[in-house]
Amino acid sequence: MRDGLYAGLILSGAVLFCKLIYYPIYAPENYVTDIALLVSTLFFAYRYRNRLPEKRVFFKELMLYGLLLGIVAAVVYGLFLLFYGGVVDKEFPARCLEHFIAGEQRGAGTDQEKAATIAVMRTYRLHTWAFIGAFRTAVMSIMTAFVSALLFRTEKNIIKEKKNHS
Repeated sequence: MRDGLYAGLILSGAVLFCKLIYYPIYAPENYVTDIALLVSTLFFAYRYRNRLPEKRVFFKELMLYGLLLGIVAAVVYGLFLLFYGGVVDKEFPARCLEHFIAGEQRGAGTDQEKAATIAVMRTYRLHTWAFIGAFRTAVMSIMTAFVSALLFRTEKNIIKEKKNHS
């Protein structure tokens, strides 16, 4: 839980850093947050493995650890987006809407379908964008947990042979 909190703070820090260098984020999820999630998941998974007495860990254990870390990080990041869009960068929801509308207009579909989707997007408020960011971060944590578990596992499960009852 604590590592997930730290990972969420790292994601939030990446967004604030972008704002400080005059590159405010245009969507609740982007490459900056994806990279921050991957790096933090790798770091904390490596640290978790090294804190174990024999430094041995199964793939499944690291996968579960990474998923829990990602879910906690996603909640923290979603709450941060509420703060960010409400206090730090009040233009954030409008930029998100512009970005998603531009993507929808470039996408496939009839003009009526695009217009209907855009009309729904126009109803989105800050809490909707924060939820989208948190949800996508949670989904992305599945992939980052898989990568970290694949890289840092040290044990393989023992495969037991089935006995024939012939």
